[in-house]
Amino acid sequence: MFVGIEGGSRTSSKEAKYLDMFHGFNKNVQVRVYPCDEHKSAPLHVLDHLKNKLKEEILQEGDEAWLVIDRDRYGSHLPEVARRCNDANVRLALSNPCFEYWLLLHLEDPQAHLQSCGDVKPVLSAALDRIDTSEGFESIYIDRFQTAVDRAERRDTASDRWPQQNGSRVYQLVKRIVRS
Repeated sequence: MFVGIEGGSRTSSKEAKYLDMFHGFNKNVQVRVYPCDEHKSAPLHVLDHLKNKLKEEILQEGDEAWLVIDRDRYGSHLPEVARRCNDANVRLALSNPCFEYWLLLHLEDPQAHLQSCGDVKPVLSAALDRIDTSEGFESIYIDRFQTAVDRAERRDTASDRWPQQNGSRVYQLVKRIVRS
C-alpha cells in the first residue's frame, strides 16, 4: 500500500503515526506513507506528490495507492481530486471534516454534526481525557480500530465518492491493510 497524506513529517503527522501502527500487522501488506510538504497540503498537491513518489517505486501486481485527505478547507476541490484519483487508479480515503474525526470514531460515536475540524478537536480531546493515554498514541488506537471501522462503515450509506456528512472512508484503507 502506498499512501499519500497531507502535510507534516512522519513524526508529527497524525495520519503517518496512525498508519505506522499497521507496519507488521499483516505480513502480506507493507504500508508506505508519503507525507506531502506541510506547506503544500491541498489535496491536488498531495495527489501529485504521491504520483511522483509512485514513479520512484517498483510497483507489483496487487499494489494499491491511496490518498488520505480531509474535506475541511478544500471542499470545492474535491470533484477534481476525485476525478484525478480515478484517472490515476488511486483510491480516495477522505474524512469529513478531517482525519481527527476518524480518530474520534475509535473512542465514541458522535451524534452531533461537527462542521469543521475546529469542532472535532475539542470533542476528541475530551474523549481522550476520559481514557488512559499514558502508553501513547498507538495503544489508544490499535485496540479500537475495528470499532472505528464498524462505526464509519455504518455511517457510510451514500454512494458518493466521499462522505457528504460526518464520516471517514479511512475505514476502507484499514480494512484493506488488515484483511489483504
